[in-house]
Amino acid sequence: MDLLDQGARIGAAGFVLSRLLLEAPSQALAENFAAPQMRATWPLQDPLSTTALEAVAADPYETLPRDHATLFRRHPGLVPLHESTWRSDVTDAPALRGRLAAEYRAAGLPVPADVDDHLGHQVAYLADLATRIGRAWGQHDAASARVAADAASRFRREHTDLVVEPILQAIEQHARTHLYRAVPDLLRGFLTAHAALCAAVVPHSE
Repeated sequence: MDLLDQGARIGAAGFVLSRLLLEAPSQALAENFAAPQMRATWPLQDPLSTTALEAVAADPYETLPRDHATLFRRHPGLVPLHESTWRSDVTDAPALRGRLAAEYRAAGLPVPADVDDHLGHQVAYLADLATRIGRAWGQHDAASARVAADAASRFRREHTDLVVEPILQAIEQHARTHLYRAVPDLLRGFLTAHAALCAAVVPHSE
């Protein structure tokens, strides 16, 4: 497996998916998903991702911001995207947000003043770590690749993996556009590929 290429592909897919969670798609991005030839360039070609993309059809652009707002932004949105909302064991949400902000900051990522425990930020962080893993591997720096893979695996165990599946099931239940109906399996494909990338680094780094 070419881990440099795989890390870059996983990172690219994760960045797009993080934006779809954080904000409504731009018209250009919507047009890319609407065009079969552009969907064929999606960075991940696993069965979940390809099946999700095959079901995508063009949505009238005005329906996409409305679907995003209905799903995630109205008060309340139909699908909360914050980790603390889904975890009954979290009694101090500000402390959780502080830990996440510190981790993003330590990784050198831009941290907005109002950083929160939004799944979109977590997917962006995992995408960045995938890119770092691939880049380190391409530079024959197995130790740095292992550090990034360990950080990603720990982060998923402690945060994302605890809440992502019920969030994706809720999106499946409530999404009304072709694009947002595809998001759950695109995210599952991303997370599956991400886990495989981290696992591939481990035996080569010991």
